[in-house]
Amino acid sequence: MHNIGDHVVYGINGVCLVLEKQSQLRNGQPVEYLVLEPTEQPGARYFVPTGNALAMSKLRPIMTKEELLALLSSDLLKQDVWIPDENQRKQAYRELINGGDRAALIQMICALQRHKQVQFEAGRKFHQSDENFLRDAQKLISAEFSQILGIPAQKVGEYILSAIPKE
Repeated sequence: MHNIGDHVVYGINGVCLVLEKQSQLRNGQPVEYLVLEPTEQPGARYFVPTGNALAMSKLRPIMTKEELLALLSSDLLKQDVWIPDENQRKQAYRELINGGDRAALIQMICALQRHKQVQFEAGRKFHQSDENFLRDAQKLISAEFSQILGIPAQKVGEYILSAIPKE
């Protein structure tokens, strides 16, 4: 269970601080909630019902710095996961965004960045849907990695690119 004062990642909502545990009556029955405050939106609140398995499955602790560094030095990130078929790519990337697997998100970001560069060098446009997936994936990991590394979110991308071993 998550404790008050813990930082967690709440699905696609990003890093949140667990503020409190609270009980409220719903339809005459007490319902327990974790109250979360997103770090990027101070004052906002998410109420996550602890008895709702689906809602609770979207909560996960942020990584430790050691876990992050191990991930960034992993051979997994050297794999090119570009999916040439646009419809398959959209479906796969949508699932990755919703799933929150950090290694897969970084692989996706790297693949999109490489493809964007290839398109640029060939004088072609980068698909808007790919640009949106890239932005969403970067946003998801930037808040968490910023928290872990103690660096501004806008510096996370260049940190990751410099930390990933070159082939």
